[in-house]
Parts: sequence; structure tokens; C-alpha cells
Amino acid sequence: MVVQIAPDDVLAAIDLMQLHQLSFWDALIVHAALRAECSVLYSEDMQDGRVIDGLTIVNPFND
Repeated sequence: MVVQIAPDDVLAAIDLMQLHQLSFWDALIVHAALRAECSVLYSEDMQDGRVIDGLTIVNPFND
């Protein structure tokens, strides 16, 4: 699924950034994954195992 970013998505990402102490770009990625109804987000840059609004972040390089 492709998620097109609109102004409301930017505002939602800013909210996530403030609530979860994420960088803006990480918050925008998390928001897009939530909009796409993903349950897992693979990222080596975010905290492994963290759950944000039902989205679990997984570092694919952890053993």
C-alpha cells in the first residue's frame, strides 16, 4: 500500500513526535505505517520492541 502524505498527516506526525519523543521523520514513518494498518514496522533506527498505538517496531538485525 502506498500512503500519500497530506497536511493532516504532518500534523499527526508532530503529535506523535511530541507524545513519543521521536524525530519528526520517524514520527511521519510511524504515522504512515499506522495509516496503512501495519502491525509491524522494521527499523534499525528506532527502539526495538517499542509499541506505538498497536504498531510494534522491530529491529531486523537483532538476534
